[in-house]
Amino acid sequence: REVESLAEMEEVFRIRDEVFVHEQRLTRDARHDPDDRTSIHYLAWRDGRPLGTGRLTLHGREAQVAWVAVRPEARGSGLGNAVMEAIIDRADLERAAYIVLNAQDHAITFYERLGFEIVGPEFTMGGIGHRVMIRRGAPR
Repeated sequence: REVESLAEMEEVFRIRDEVFVHEQRLTRDARHDPDDRTSIHYLAWRDGRPLGTGRLTLHGREAQVAWVAVRPEARGSGLGNAVMEAIIDRADLERAAYIVLNAQDHAITFYERLGFEIVGPEFTMGGIGHRVMIRRGAPR
């Protein structure tokens, strides 16, 4: 569901820190992204505990997904899929022509199952291979 409070936003940052800073060492700072202020943030909960997150940023008819993460103990449980389905639903509601994201190599199949297609060559960020992927918006 969409983040509704500063306390929930702090949970988003905790998950980002755990996954992107400590586990993957992708970045040293997952808390100071200028797009955070104008984006819609999501948390997935299980048993009262926040375990997954993702962010949607809208730029006109373009929707951008970033910071999708699930805590290690909840991977494979469907929470990542739930976060992405909520993001896709909102992008469709906002009439986005397409959704773009930078997928880590290990997550490409996950995003393909959600309708995303690779549209660019591999690039490396923080020592991890990524590909740009796009999903066309829902037909109008």
